[in-house]
Amino acid sequence: MRLRRRIVTAGVSVACGLALAACGQQLAAHVSAGDSVHAALTGVFKSPTTRLVITAQDLPGAAAMADGSFSVVITTSQAGGQASSVFVTQSLDVSILHESTNLIDLRSVGRSEYLRVDLKDIGDLVGQTSYSSAVKTLGALAARPGLGFLRDILAGKWVGVSSSTLKALSGQISRELPSSSSSISKLQKLGQNTKQMKQLSLTVSTSLADSIRTWLSIQQKSSNEYSLTLPVRSFASSILQKLVKPLTTYFKAMSVSQAQVLEATSKIPSGLRVHANLWISKGSVDKIQFMIPNSSASLLIGVSHPTSQVQAPADATMVTVSDLTTLFGMGMGAFPRGSKQLSSTGLAL
Repeated sequence: MRLRRRIVTAGVSVACGLALAACGQQLAAHVSAGDSVHAALTGVFKSPTTRLVITAQDLPGAAAMADGSFSVVITTSQAGGQASSVFVTQSLDVSILHESTNLIDLRSVGRSEYLRVDLKDIGDLVGQTSYSSAVKTLGALAARPGLGFLRDILAGKWVGVSSSTLKALSGQISRELPSSSSSISKLQKLGQNTKQMKQLSLTVSTSLADSIRTWLSIQQKSSNEYSLTLPVRSFASSILQKLVKPLTTYFKAMSVSQAQVLEATSKIPSGLRVHANLWISKGSVDKIQFMIPNSSASLLIGVSHPTSQVQAPADATMVTVSDLTTLFGMGMGAFPRGSKQLSSTGLAL
């Protein structure tokens, strides 16, 4: 009898030991997968230059025409090739392509913003009637004094505006609209406070990283493929609660309580999860597939780094304060009665 008990006890011990060993291996594999994914993602964000190519797959209905044919290409780079925070990028280029045709380019370099639009190819996609109407309208505006830069937009050339021009314009508008001067001034002060902006960026990126690591479930599917699952409600609640205090500090006019955050996030379906597949090559992410909930559709993101530095277009036409006040005045009509006129245009804004 004692021998039988010892045999049973030994069997139970072995079984428990094997079960614990298996659990330990699974836990170790999960931790290892999480560390591998975190290191791979961190490498992307710390790279001095990064390029993301985003395309859609298996979209439903008429939207399926966009599968693989349209893409959004995002390129970021830091000044002097120095890596920085995820949310503080020195230079940025966003392009919308149809197959190999570059339809729209938005670029931010240093203290200037640039735009280039291929109206002809956009017209081929949306229909010649819409294209002809847009060209006719812009052509008529370009013929007016102070709006010659619109001809460059029509010709598909780069047009840019510097931050100093925008600052001067906002100063003029605040003088014309005294009621808006307070909010404009606050935004200008925040934008000019580099130290405060960097601290806010660090707070946001750190909170985001912490929340992702807390709620992200990672499993390794093969030697270079990982499966990720993120519970949307828990993640949103976590990140928003962490950001309420710092955002309220930086934006004095904003007042949001933790209770309001919980109420807002409680409206997110409890079972809603974001699933993604991620591929890692040589310790770095080279492809991410985000699955769209409740469908077979997905967004595929190709990742490459380092890549070419984002540079300012050499031949861009720079828009002046006078150009913008003229355009702004034509678009906005008259200000409330009693307002002054912008002296550079003579238009009642």
